Amino acid sequence: MIKKLSVLVWKGTPEIKEDYICIERDYNIYINNKKISKITASPENLKELGVGHTIAEGYLKGVDVKDVHIEDNNIVVNTHTSNSANNETGNCERYLINKVPIKLPLSTILNIMEDMLRDKKIWELTGGTHWACLYDLNGNKIVSIEDIGRHSAVDKVIGYGILRGINLRDKILVSSGRQPYMMVNKAMNANIPVIISKSPSMDRGVELARKNNLILIGFARRGRFTVYSGHERILFNQ
Repeated sequence: MIKKLSVLVWKGTPEIKEDYICIERDYNIYINNKKISKITASPENLKELGVGHTIAEGYLKGVDVKDVHIEDNNIVVNTHTSNSANNETGNCERYLINKVPIKLPLSTILNIMEDMLRDKKIWELTGGTHWACLYDLNGNKIVSIEDIGRHSAVDKVIGYGILRGINLRDKILVSSGRQPYMMVNKAMNANIPVIISKSPSMDRGVELARKNNLILIGFARRGRFTVYSGHERILFNQ
């Protein structure tokens, strides 16, 4: 995910030193024999990337995924039926997560805010990654993944959950990135009911979250947060 190289650093005077930088690679995502995307990402957790991307972009549901394998720079997600990849719009049928609204204790939000910046080793070395995590409703971390792209980091943690049979409908997606429509839509397609980010949301992201009864929290840092959607389901006395 990283490599070391010689660079010149200027801090008043020039100095040659060794530094770490992130590695980026291009990957083609296939569903069966059909190419659906080309993604630039860090070269780890590639099976998770492929599966997570097909779910997060609405091409597949978790139950559609049979297996996934890597062929050079191609990530191939195989499905149980040959016609699962016929969705051109990336809007497959969802499980309607808003039918069973999640209630979120304040203590869980505070636990996540305290924990979410821990163990971000690549970011600490390079400053070049985004990260995404999955937590349960008690604030326990399930997985944390770093990637050069905020979209790919989210895809990877979603894929991690799908490949391990984790029920995402009562989990929390935590992210370092902004939350415009496309990012909130990833959580929607994966049936994740809560998003917490250290960054702000955009107007269309907020509209999507409110329309679909997600809890959407931004600016979660330094003892504060902003609730863009679902504030009535946060249990401030717990």
